Amino acid sequence: MTPQKRTIHLLLAASILALSALACSSGYQTTSKLFGNSGEVRVRMKDADGSNSTSLEINEDWSRERVNAAVTLSVEAGSCRATLSGGDHTVITLNASQGSSAQANGDLVTDSFGDINLQTDCQGGQNLDLVVSFTLK
Repeated sequence: MTPQKRTIHLLLAASILALSALACSSGYQTTSKLFGNSGEVRVRMKDADGSNSTSLEINEDWSRERVNAAVTLSVEAGSCRATLSGGDHTVITLNASQGSSAQANGDLVTDSFGDINLQTDCQGGQNLDLVVSFTLK
């Protein structure tokens, strides 16, 4: 797949994710960057309250691949728990509240589409920012 097609696919996936999440939060935005065998996915929610589940595309060409992920979570108000999960029972969980961001590292295994799952559970969360930096193992 050419880099241009990959970029178009990533932008399309990010747009679909953003639209599907609007029902549970407002101001939902995702961005993705790829740098060879590494990259970054960023999720932002202006108003995050309640539970939300979605998929994050790591790389559509990485079907059932193991990635090392460094994840940060912050909120300006309220509190949020974010759980990222993948195949082989891989899970990374973070809890953040106003003035107390969270960081965690671990492995995640992508599904057959190159995605991982993200579930958030927030109480009065404002300006949630989740960054997943990853490297193919």
